[in-house]
Amino acid sequence: MKRLILLTAFIMSTCLVRAQQRSFKDLVGRWEVVGDAASGSGLIVVDSSNIILTHNGERKKILSFDIDFSRSPIWFDFTVPDGDSALKVNSIMELIDNTHMKWQLFLDGKRATGFNPSLGEFFYLRRSPNSSL
Repeated sequence: MKRLILLTAFIMSTCLVRAQQRSFKDLVGRWEVVGDAASGSGLIVVDSSNIILTHNGERKKILSFDIDFSRSPIWFDFTVPDGDSALKVNSIMELIDNTHMKWQLFLDGKRATGFNPSLGEFFYLRRSPNSSL
């Protein structure tokens, strides 16, 4: 009886862990930064080769990226054009649910292990209901 209870508990915990794992398809869509001061800022994820960063109406296509869903929070590092050069940005993100995300950018290259609004740029994003890309 004790073994059956332990086996059941193990199976249930394994199912819960797998249900919480996120993948790239969870990011697909138009994400808008929440707040009036950030209107026009966000992230547009079309597919694994087309990701666009928007800020104050300006759109920059992400040149390359590396994303690690095995980490918590998720590590999302990317490179965007910056004039005649490219800017490498380290970031962390957490998908709170299907429509909300926390995202923190570290422009100095030093990544925090967790969210800390006093380090880097900290944003809350909401998936746009009008997610036509």
